[in-house]
Parts: sequence; structure tokens; C-alpha cells
Amino acid sequence: MTDPRWAVAMDRDETLAFIGVVFDREGLSDAGARDITLGPIAALSDGALVRCVWGNYVAIRRLPGRPGLSVVRDPGGGLAVVVAEAGDSALAAPCLPRWLRDAAGIAPPIDTDALAAALANPLLLTHRSMLHGIHVLPAGHAVDLVGAKPGRSRALWPPGEILHREAEDPQGPETLRAAVTGCVRALASRHKRLTVELSGGLDSAIVLGALASEGRTADLSCVNFAVAHAGGDERSEARAVADRWQARLVEVTAAAETLRFQDVLCGEQPVEPVLYGLDVTLERASIGVARAFDASAIFTGQGGDAVFFNLPTAPVAVDYARAVGWRALWSRVAYHEAQRSYRSLWHVQGRILRDRFGGTRRTRYAMPGSQLGRTAVAAGEHDLRHPWLHGDEGMPPARRMQFEAIANCQHFYGPTWRSSAAALVHPLLAQPVVEACLAIPAWRLTHGSGNRALARELFGDWLPEVVRNRRNKGEATNYYRRAIVENLPWLRDFLLGGVLVAHGLLDGPGIDAALRDTSLIWTDQSRMIAVYASFEAWARYWGLSS
Repeated sequence: MTDPRWAVAMDRDETLAFIGVVFDREGLSDAGARDITLGPIAALSDGALVRCVWGNYVAIRRLPGRPGLSVVRDPGGGLAVVVAEAGDSALAAPCLPRWLRDAAGIAPPIDTDALAAALANPLLLTHRSMLHGIHVLPAGHAVDLVGAKPGRSRALWPPGEILHREAEDPQGPETLRAAVTGCVRALASRHKRLTVELSGGLDSAIVLGALASEGRTADLSCVNFAVAHAGGDERSEARAVADRWQARLVEVTAAAETLRFQDVLCGEQPVEPVLYGLDVTLERASIGVARAFDASAIFTGQGGDAVFFNLPTAPVAVDYARAVGWRALWSRVAYHEAQRSYRSLWHVQGRILRDRFGGTRRTRYAMPGSQLGRTAVAAGEHDLRHPWLHGDEGMPPARRMQFEAIANCQHFYGPTWRSSAAALVHPLLAQPVVEACLAIPAWRLTHGSGNRALARELFGDWLPEVVRNRRNKGEATNYYRRAIVENLPWLRDFLLGGVLVAHGLLDGPGIDAALRDTSLIWTDQSRMIAVYASFEAWARYWGLSS
């Protein structure tokens, strides 16, 4: 069976081609989605195209009236696109392995300014390259390829109604359930067998429910990863979800002492540092289960926290106050948000009042400055947000936080071993799901004192009681902190003797302090260490010398 990621569909006149998985937007229902007919859409503009189709695709079309091509990346971001300047031509590809670079004569040097900025905000990698002559096409954007240098990318998504929505959609909850169910089933329809990473939490349980309620349990296998640290063992919840559908479940117990970061960092490095795929234990286990059951895809619940709004924060009440006025001060929304965010009601009311009289300032995303060198700290002062977020100033603050979280989820499409072995599918980040969630006010998604309350109600018939009524979330922080300890000698030598410290991009004393016992036990200063090790491996591979 042909890998759906690389399936090609072309219209009769060869003016429009799709690579990947693509569906008709109007045909989306809870039963799935219908395939597109290329003829009627071949003449549409790039912007109209992304409104009438959805999927994990790249569209390539001839430029009308002149030589060259237009490349469109779908707003879901399921397929990566990098454009490389290669002599007198431009090369567009999902990745640039060494054999392809050698064949095309591409040897891009490191852009140290971009490297400094990415260290300050690693999520910059979802829309900007750290190599000269290499360009990342952001999701929901298009770029024209005419000659050796690609044009400036054009934003096709998000539409204005997302950035400037004035009123809620009364059919929002029904639309959301249909979008989730239809997207999961449509994306799965391209695969004969698939694996579901079943965490035991809400999001992956919803994905499994959408698949299994259609009767696909014989075609799928589930894998659960449990860690022997506080909050990391969710096997009982995963078993309950699997039992609900009589689905096959494989349990993998991960031990921090077996996680070796150098296994993934000492070989060939992709065009961006590995961020999402640093846990080689998880990578190998997921690949192993998929291969054991001949699965061509691995489905996850990634993105659910963002789209269903698992963000306990006072601005939810601020959004409500903007909609209903002063009565929000004494509302159940304000009370419940105080409970969810572990704040006093006075704090929430204070946020409402400050917003009413002076607005709410954006919170700047920043990495721990004590571990960054001066150049990286200075780079972090600039606006490094995803291009989707340009123009979002008019959004209510909680909605803006949600949209930023959704944009940051693009890093789940970064390079991993899993995505090399099978299609790695995050259906909750599909364009119709994201748009359906953003049409529902934050206080509707979060009503009550629990988390993701609307999602629990909408999909409650798929959930066992232990998941439906669960209030906490699995936590693997202690596992990864222990993994840092287990890899401490290697990490210390690798980072302190590395090129990033030598170039002043990372701060040696700050890294050394983060790797001391007191920091590892009592603080979260080590949370970025594995990420910085990935940047170090990448910088050495791509030619940054000490």
C-alpha cells in the first residue's frame, strides 16, 4: 500500500497537484470526509483553496501567465516544507537529508542570528530556519518559486473571522464534535492498520473513541507509556479506555536510567534541532508496536490541551467580562476560574478590572535567561511569535493565549524517529478542529472547576468514568528530571565544552548551576537542558566550530 503521506493527485490539465492526504471541506461530517474533485478547484486562488479543502497536504500549482510554481502548505501543518536555494534553482522538500544535499550541491552555513533567536524561543523553528539559504514555509502559507530564490511567503490562514470574531457560534459544540469525529475517521481511512498512543488522559481517549466507535478495533493497536515517577503512571486509566472498546493495549514501562540522549543526538541531524523526539525510549517503543502490528500510522492526542483549552488562567474571566459586562465580576465563571488557577477570587476580579480600565498586556514567551548567553537574551527581546499571531491584538486575552498555544503545537510536526517509520498523525490539530474550537468562547470550553469541561461533556459517551471524571493530568516532569541526572556526566561535558558556550550563545556558569544537585532537586532550571543539548548537537553537525 502506498504511503498516504506521499500520495499525489493531479488535475487533468496538470495545473494543480496535491501531495499527501486531502479532503473536501464541505463533505466533512461525523462519518468522515469525501475526497476532492480537482477539476472545479484548479483555478481557485491559494486563499480560496485552503478554505475549501483540508488534510495533511502540500499543494503545488503553476503560476498563471508566467513560469514558476506556487507551493501551499496546509494550515494544519501536517507535512513540512523547506525550500533550499540550490545554485540557479530552488528545491522544495519535506526534509533535506545528506544524500539530497550532496546531490543538489547544497551546503548551507549557519545563520547565527537565527540560532540565537531560536535558543531564546525554540518554537521559532516552526516557521524559521537557522541555515542561510534554507527557508521554512509556515503552515497556512504559500510561496512562489521563480528562479533560484523563493519569494516571500504569503499568509493564507488564519482568516479574519478567527482573529476578529465578535460573537460566538451557537452551533459551536455540535460543530466541534462533528469536526473531531470526522477528522479522526477521515485521516484514519487512508490506513489499513494503525497504532494509537493511549496516554490514559482525555485527548487520546477521544481519538480512540472516534476510531473505535466506527468499529475499527480489529485494525488498531494501542500503546501506553508509563514512567515510575510521581504522576507518570496512567496505566489504569489507559486500561479502562482500552477495555471500553475491547481494544488491544501494549504497555511499555520506561525507566529514566535507560534514556540516553546521545542516541538521538550523535548521528546525522535534520535541518532543525530535534525537540519533540528526544525521548528515544518512547520513540523506539512506539515504532516497535507499530511494526509488530503492521501499522502504517501512529495517531496521538497531541494538541488537545490547546484546542480544548486546558489552560487554567484568570483571563478566561476577562474574556467573559468583555462579552457580558460588569456582571462577570460576581459570576460563576470568575469563581470557577479562581478555583482552576489556584488563585483568589479577588485576583480574578482584579484582572477583570484592570482589563476594563487599561486592557490586558501580552505575556512575552521567554526561556530561562540565566542559561542563555547575551546574544540569545538580546534576540529574545524581539517578537519571535508564529506568523499566525500577527494581527491578533484585538482578540480577547484568553482566546489569544489559546491561539498562541495552538500555534506552538506546530513543533509536534518536527523531526522524530517515529515520523520516519510511519505517518505520525495528530488529528486534533486538523484545520477543521482548530477552527471549530476557536469559534467557541474560552469560558464555554472551560465552564466549571474541572479542565476541558466541554470536551468531557461532548465526548462523555466514549469515556470510561475514571477518565470522564478525572480532574488531574498526567505528569512526566520527574521522569525527565531524573533522566537529566542519569545523563549528567555526558550532558555536562557536551554542553560546557560545546560550541554554543564557546560562542557565548549559552551561558556556561548558568548551565553549570542548572546541572548541580541543588538545582536538579529543588528547581526546574534543568527543564531546558535536553533541548539545549539538541541545539548543541545540531550546531556541531552543521559546522559551527569552537
